[in-house]
Amino acid sequence: MTELEQILIEIQDFLVPELDTYEQAVYQYIFRHTFLKGKREMYFSTRTAEIGFGSGNKSSKPAMNTRSKKIRSLETKGAIKIIERSNKGILVYIYLPSEIHGLIKTEEETQLDISELDFYKDKRLLPIILKRENYRCFYTGRIIDENSCYLDHVVPQSNGGDNGYKNIVASCYDANSTKNDKDVEQFLRELYQEGLLALEDFKVVKEKVVKLQNGELLPDIQLIKKVYS
Repeated sequence: MTELEQILIEIQDFLVPELDTYEQAVYQYIFRHTFLKGKREMYFSTRTAEIGFGSGNKSSKPAMNTRSKKIRSLETKGAIKIIERSNKGILVYIYLPSEIHGLIKTEEETQLDISELDFYKDKRLLPIILKRENYRCFYTGRIIDENSCYLDHVVPQSNGGDNGYKNIVASCYDANSTKNDKDVEQFLRELYQEGLLALEDFKVVKEKVVKLQNGELLPDIQLIKKVYS
């Protein structure tokens, strides 16, 4: 990809959504007469600039007053800088999208806040929870897949449990249907008393619950990004 191609993509993907129609037309005019001619500055005339703005019946070229306002608003948005005003016009310096502060966010800035995601209702996230559990029931350790797993609230909704990744787990049918609104510790104790969990497994699952609620059992971030890309 050439430098110009990259710049045009960034204009379309990042800058255009921040501009209204007139601002886009003025910026494109300035871009045409600066960067595409190998320079960064130009005198912009609010009276004579031939701004392409379509020729449909409902289209009209921006008036002088509008052009003046849009030059100022483009500067406010960081797309240009007004250097001076004179009888030659308005001397402006153009900024490329990559030079406009905060316009193109880094990967770190655009990282999803997974604490805001609904892991219970958004079924696209079910495979991600299932992978986190290593394709086994969180409680019993039974092997499960997308067709046989059920999402369960560790802290029941009736007790204030939410749909976040710290409270939603993949479980088998028996565990899900038996647990219902029971307190998780009470439920694990019942599994142990009924011989469905060995003592060692009982301790392991209790530790898993603590890690889950502390946010230590993270779902795969890259897979989540793919879901929302």
